[in-house]
Amino acid sequence: MSIAITPETTSYARCGPPLAVAPSPLRAETEAPQPAAAVSAAGSGEGARPAATVSGAPRLAPATAVAAQEAGGQASGQTGGQAGEPGPGGEAKSGPAQAPGEAPGQQSSQATDETDASGLTEEEQAEVDALKERDAEVRRHEQAHAAAGGAYAGQPTYEYQTGPDGNRYAVGGEVNIDVAPIPDDPAATIRKMDVVIRAALAPEEPSPQDHRVAEQARATREEARGDLAAEQSEALAPTEGAQAQAIAAYRAAGAAIGSPRPAASAVA
Repeated sequence: MSIAITPETTSYARCGPPLAVAPSPLRAETEAPQPAAAVSAAGSGEGARPAATVSGAPRLAPATAVAAQEAGGQASGQTGGQAGEPGPGGEAKSGPAQAPGEAPGQQSSQATDETDASGLTEEEQAEVDALKERDAEVRRHEQAHAAAGGAYAGQPTYEYQTGPDGNRYAVGGEVNIDVAPIPDDPAATIRKMDVVIRAALAPEEPSPQDHRVAEQARATREEARGDLAAEQSEALAPTEGAQAQAIAAYRAAGAAIGSPRPAASAVA
């Protein structure tokens, strides 16, 4: 803390020539040991500075001069005591004003905390926000696949990226879905492919890969439907053959019995 000293406490003027004091009883009396603060300019040498004087003061008589010197010493002690205190100029302040009780540098540190609380630049914070949004989107997408796929879907796996804040964010992912047909069971294969198609298209915005999986499941389902139709035709074939055989046997039996002959008419 710097103190502003006013001119009243720092204005010193060099004394004039030493005062000529004639020997007298008064002189002898005043030459007794004096306090250090009352040393006069008369015996201090040409370059000495008095404690407090006013330049251009009139010359005094010998007795008056000694009294003035003593008074000057006392004034010097008072002025010296005041030199370390704030003068009329008050306390000098450098830099921005501080609130009462506020430590130096506290205001600037608070401003830094407000503008950079996370320790990231604006660009880095924007990147973190984008990564957070992407992470949530990826997880919703893959979890929709897994939930709709049921027993035919695996657990989601993710691809991560580390952000400027040191955290890992999911930026990609996948779910394995079983699209293989069920051997020798076209009906079960059809039911399975229905589930696979729903799982592939479960997210709000299916990806191109999701659409490809759905198309593959549709193709497998159509093939299974064909197999099922063929099986059903084979199952119906023996029944139709039996019916044909029964009709043929009935006709053969009727032919063996023959048709009834008409009654002979009497001839007159």
